[in-house]
Amino acid sequence: MDLKAQTFTLEGVAASLLLLIATYTIFQSTVVLAPSWSEFENVQLKQLGYDILRVLDSPQGGNASLIGMIANLSCNNNTCIAPAEFSSNLSLVLSSLTAHGRIEILCVNGSEIEVLNIAGFNKDPTPNAVRASRFVIANPSNSPCSNAKVVEVRLTLWR
Repeated sequence: MDLKAQTFTLEGVAASLLLLIATYTIFQSTVVLAPSWSEFENVQLKQLGYDILRVLDSPQGGNASLIGMIANLSCNNNTCIAPAEFSSNLSLVLSSLTAHGRIEILCVNGSEIEVLNIAGFNKDPTPNAVRASRFVIANPSNSPCSNAKVVEVRLTLWR
């Protein structure tokens, strides 16, 4: 009877060690990700940037649209002044979001990339800023980007 008790004790210890090793292996092979709320906020802000650009990209918007803004820019040394309608609309949207924004227009002329900054929206962003962009078909004769038919409008947002 003593030998049977020792055998059951050894089997119990061996079984518990096997369960412990199996549990350890399972938990080491899985990745546990904790939610990161700051990244969630950045995703929301980026989606808002895409939505703002989509709303501003209206062909019937006149000077308040992206096409109207590009056609009516007055530029001097890579800094441009947008039409008043566009600037006031974008300022209202950004103030309602309690966010800051920076707008850049990228023109590709052959192998050169020219970056135009929009005055009033050219502050330096914080490190946690997000960027949304939209391509706009521009009329080369009205565009500040000579010979560029498609320009990229970049909106950088941060809080």
